[in-house]
Amino acid sequence: MELEEAIERFRGPLTGLILSWGAPPVDAIEMAQDSLADGYLQRDRCTGDTQDPVVFGRWLRGVAKNKYSNWARTRSRRERRVVLMAPEELADKQKQNPQSESVDPAIQNLRDEIERLPKKQREVVLMHYLDESSVADVAAILSVTPKAVEGRLYQARLRLRKRLTASASSSQFVKAILL
Repeated sequence: MELEEAIERFRGPLTGLILSWGAPPVDAIEMAQDSLADGYLQRDRCTGDTQDPVVFGRWLRGVAKNKYSNWARTRSRRERRVVLMAPEELADKQKQNPQSESVDPAIQNLRDEIERLPKKQREVVLMHYLDESSVADVAAILSVTPKAVEGRLYQARLRLRKRLTASASSSQFVKAILL
């Protein structure tokens, strides 16, 4: 599989998968790019046929998992460091970086509900909808059949529809997504 083809096919699914593991969007994009580069450059280490999208997708998932594990370990180390700051200095920093525009409560509710989905459902939702990846590409990355991906998407949409329609604050936008 050529590099351009691998990037085109797997960039979105990898980003969505890494997002589902808990990485912030900017870091997930970077890890996906690094995973594609490393996976392609080290493809001779892959025991299967790297021309097969299913085999190469599985290989990339492993590379991405290692990248994410290293990122999470580094992040954990950073968070354990304690930084003491005077209250005045903290107030100045907050004035310099005020909160960005508030998010529509219905959108935030949707984000929260997606985070509450079971892991397998959350992975496919983020990979398929957020990164607009095809079911076939998601299946290749996760090493499952396309029917399994479709089933997970269906179950996730049912669960989200049930939870979000129960909440009276759901906007028309959120309802349109779930229909």
